[in-house]
Amino acid sequence: MRLVATTLLAALTRSAVVDRNRFEATAQLVDILSHGRRVIVIDEAQRLNGECIEFFRHLHDHPMTTLALLLVGGDGCWEVLSSEPMLRSRIYRRVVFRPLNRRQVLSMVRQYHQVYRDIADELVDFIDDNFAHGNFRNWAAFTRSAQDLCQRTGRLTVDEAIARNVFALHGGIPAAR
Repeated sequence: MRLVATTLLAALTRSAVVDRNRFEATAQLVDILSHGRRVIVIDEAQRLNGECIEFFRHLHDHPMTTLALLLVGGDGCWEVLSSEPMLRSRIYRRVVFRPLNRRQVLSMVRQYHQVYRDIADELVDFIDDNFAHGNFRNWAAFTRSAQDLCQRTGRLTVDEAIARNVFALHGGIPAAR
C-alpha cells in the first residue's frame, strides 16, 4: 500500500517522493486531490488486490476530493473489480473495447498520423489484416516502426515495402526485398 500511495503521489506531484508511510502519503494525496478536478487512470486494474481497491475507493469517496477514477485492464479485470462489494456499487459503467471495424480503421488511420494520409484503402486493409487487427495499440506500435523506416528511407508515407518490413521487425510476415 505504501508503494501504491507513494507512486500515485509522485505521479501527481511530478517529483520524487520522500520516503513516508502510507498514512502520510494518503493525507498528502487527499490534500492534492481536493484542489481541482482530476482523472486518475489505473491501468492493469486486474492486478489490484482488495487492499489497493479499498485505497482507491477511499480516495474517490473522501469528502474533500474531486476525482474521477478510471480503472482499466485486460482479461479478468471485470471479474476482479466486480468481486469487491465496496466497489461494485460505485462503478458507473463497464466499457468493453472491441476492435475497430474496417470503416473505423480507415477513418482513424488518416487522422492518426501523416504517414497514412495518402495511402490506398487496400494498403490500410493489408496492414490491419496482417498486423493491427483493429487494435489501436497495434496501430500505435506499427506506426512508430513505420515512421522510423520512412525517415530512414526518405519516404513520406507508408508503402507495401515499409509495411512488410514493419511486419518482419515485429516477427510477422517476411519483409519485401
